[in-house]
Amino acid sequence: MSLAKKIIVSSVLSSLIVFSSFSQSQSAEQKLAATSFVQGTEAYRQGEWMSSVFLLRKAVSYPQNNNADAYYMLISAEMYAGEYKSAFQDCEYFLQNFSDSSYVSYVMYQKGKALYCLQEYEKSVLLLSDFCHQYPEHEMYASALYWIAEAFFASYNYDEASVLYRRILADFPNDAKASASQFRLETISQSYREEKLLYLLKETGEEYLAAKEEYERQLRLSGSESAADARRRILDLQRKNADLENKILELTKANEDLENQLAQVQESSAETQTEKDTIIEVLKEKAWKTQQLLNEKRSSGRW
Repeated sequence: MSLAKKIIVSSVLSSLIVFSSFSQSQSAEQKLAATSFVQGTEAYRQGEWMSSVFLLRKAVSYPQNNNADAYYMLISAEMYAGEYKSAFQDCEYFLQNFSDSSYVSYVMYQKGKALYCLQEYEKSVLLLSDFCHQYPEHEMYASALYWIAEAFFASYNYDEASVLYRRILADFPNDAKASASQFRLETISQSYREEKLLYLLKETGEEYLAAKEEYERQLRLSGSESAADARRRILDLQRKNADLENKILELTKANEDLENQLAQVQESSAETQTEKDTIIEVLKEKAWKTQQLLNEKRSSGRW
């Protein structure tokens, strides 16, 4: 059992003895204060952390319980209950008001751990490093190293964290934090493998994307060239079509000219034929008249 736990158990037993010895002579307030402290320590002993926190907070509100024992037990209960902000504040109060207590080193450790739990990683590292510097032989030394390593781990500083985890395994192989440190080293190793794989995937992906972009660029260029060729072909066809249209216009005009000329020829032929027909009629008329004269002469015997 650690010294801190021994002190807490001793405090519980002492409080029970004091409560039973003086319960008859105490005032009502003193009885309430003693009752709260005894109930708080009993809840702490049974691991009922929230109940213990509630009762011990009530206990330290009485002047007679405003002491190092009650506050240290309250801080420990708050840490177990996950009440890290309250634990941090009570650690500060403790260090300011009970600086000569034998609990100071433990409270300093709990304050650094509370900072870690509040995700104040840099502050936690600084405070726990001071703890390790001041108390190199402390029973919580390995645990302090572990929470420093955890703060580095949480900040993705795996190299610094690995050094401390390995130190715990080398220097404190029988400590409770040794197995947790081994697990973290395996986690970091796995993380490095995953990061390397992700890096390779990223590189491969970037190469693929670069190749894909180059392919699409070439495709766009090829498409642009095809479009240009198509435009050139269209322009050529348009020019050819324009030439054909001009030729058609020329041919149409020529045909119209020919048709006009033909009409004129036909008109001229018609006029000529009419003239011929008239002449012929005149000639026929003359011939008939001549024949009549000849017939008349013949019949009169003038021949």
